[in-house]
Amino acid sequence: MRQYCSGQQADLLDRYWDEVAVETMQSLGRGSSDERSFVIEPKYRSAFLDDLFAARDFVEPKFRYPPLIKCLFEHFKKLWYDAQFRDGENAFFSRLLQAEVERFGIRATGWSGTRGAVIPFLETFCAELNFEPSGRRWRKKAGDLVFEVCADLGYNQFRDRSPLKFRIYHARQPKYLFDLWSSVMDRLVPGVERYSPGRTVDQYLLGVKAYIGLFNLIAESLASSPASPERKIGQEARS
Repeated sequence: MRQYCSGQQADLLDRYWDEVAVETMQSLGRGSSDERSFVIEPKYRSAFLDDLFAARDFVEPKFRYPPLIKCLFEHFKKLWYDAQFRDGENAFFSRLLQAEVERFGIRATGWSGTRGAVIPFLETFCAELNFEPSGRRWRKKAGDLVFEVCADLGYNQFRDRSPLKFRIYHARQPKYLFDLWSSVMDRLVPGVERYSPGRTVDQYLLGVKAYIGLFNLIAESLASSPASPERKIGQEARS
């Protein structure tokens, strides 16, 4: 995206992504920074994003709430309208995913093709990061917060989306959940949705591993930054 928007806008993009990450965490993902609308109003509301929203001059009827950075909107439209560009970018990311498949040694050995076949892989990826199993859930505590990876098997055999749900809640108030779906994750670390679903089973499993790794990083960020954890999540996760 920095290349598409030209290097001169790198600082602007970083600031935008970081501010969106802060608002996403503080609103528990219940809202949209690009719309400046929140079900749960964050304690920190970005004046920087408010200014970008007020200064927009590129809204189109078909796209009511575009990204607040114009070049991001232009990129989105190019993906929407230009099939050749879209296919080229998808192929580019597929090559990157395949390189990571090889680097991490991801193999779909034992994959039966059924929906539940992903469970052994979830168990392995979660165990590597010290999430403790509880049925089809894996948990890790960081202070009073519980971080939970859940198997969401209501997907079809074509692997069209991630088989995961992520939850954060206080140990003494488990009914108040922060549900992190892939779209919410992508607001914390832009581009992470590129990991799912992948073009092959190996790439699909790489995406599962990547999402669990990101969720673990969020847990570690909150555990290590008690004074103001949300502000560091976008920066640390991208690092």
